[in-house]
Amino acid sequence: MKTETKNILFISALDFKEKSIQVIRNTPEAYVSAGWDVDYIVARDNLENGNYYYENEINPDGINIKRCYWPFPKLRARLPRLIALLLGKLASLLVALNMAWFGLKELKKKKYDIIYGYELQGVLAMNLLRLFISSETKTISRFQGTFLNEMFSAKEYARLIFNTDLILAIWLKSNLLIMTNDGTQGDLAVRRIKKGQDYNMFFWVNGVDKFDIDPDFKDLKKESLENIVFTSVSRLVGWKRVDRNIEILAALKNLGYAAFKYYVVGEGDKRNELVELVQQKGLVEQVVFVGAVPHSEVMGYLGQSDVFMSMYDSSNVGNPLLEAIRANKIIVTLSNGDTKSWIEHKKNGLIYNPNVNFYEEAAQDLLVLLEDKNKRGEFKNNLLVTEQEKLHTWAERLSKEINEVEKLCV
Repeated sequence: MKTETKNILFISALDFKEKSIQVIRNTPEAYVSAGWDVDYIVARDNLENGNYYYENEINPDGINIKRCYWPFPKLRARLPRLIALLLGKLASLLVALNMAWFGLKELKKKKYDIIYGYELQGVLAMNLLRLFISSETKTISRFQGTFLNEMFSAKEYARLIFNTDLILAIWLKSNLLIMTNDGTQGDLAVRRIKKGQDYNMFFWVNGVDKFDIDPDFKDLKKESLENIVFTSVSRLVGWKRVDRNIEILAALKNLGYAAFKYYVVGEGDKRNELVELVQQKGLVEQVVFVGAVPHSEVMGYLGQSDVFMSMYDSSNVGNPLLEAIRANKIIVTLSNGDTKSWIEHKKNGLIYNPNVNFYEEAAQDLLVLLEDKNKRGEFKNNLLVTEQEKLHTWAERLSKEINEVEKLCV
């Protein structure tokens, strides 16, 4: 007997990307592959120097997309920062309302088994649509991690007030809540916000697919045959702190070790400042700004590197670090969030206290490590154990999710 096709409506203010984390696209594509009929309402933010100005619009096969756009993109880009942030908050709420309106029109055309709110604006829009659906239609709240627990722990009340909309989105009920375990301790934030409320939550690490390393990728190894290759992968924005990587490598060069190349993969509004810092530190010959490239090329750079660096202000357990584990690269990072549950100092990587000046210490540790091939091999063997124990592919990760979602439809 033929199984009836299930219908799912995604609502998200995060558009698909080619040159960044693929989870936004991987998720609906997995549902298509599992036989679901997938509709997707998405709001794109064309803010100058935002997260999408270097990305083309993408319409993945099999996904029925309705796209709208964030308001005031030019105005938000040109106003003073505080006013722009406040206007951005207003724009965010208007986006949620607009997506809910789009969703209401879709509800008149089709009965959905699942309405899937993806991140803040999508979850708020999904909850508005709950007013118009029966109990047969189930709802999902999905978050890619959150810095709220960091704010609660530090008693940063101004930031918490500014993020009242996110707190509300997490507090609102749904049949299933999925919080990404990205090291920001989002499970603790949910526990604080929901308190005595009954809720059904899964706290999963993102998937990381296995990949083959291309030995001839862009002749990178030929360019750097005598060099150790460092790589970082992130948007070039303030809190990603790529400047810390540059400071460490400047300290390494001051120790007399200059036989390295550092490939900065990513784009963002801090690029010009970082270029100036490289010039000030005398690293022009060592540092290459790659810019934003497709994910396949990101993996090419990562695959050919020797050392991966991640120095975010908050947790560093993003997909780039997980992909570096998968690629078996030496990792240099900071002990914040849950990063220390992945990287152990001088065992499978180098990890430092972000609250002290660690540049010289990191440079000294790198110098010792780069001159000791056996020690690097020991790190890599230990990292292989971490990979085997903690990582799963996207197919495995999304299969778990779809199995749980299908239980809601029984």
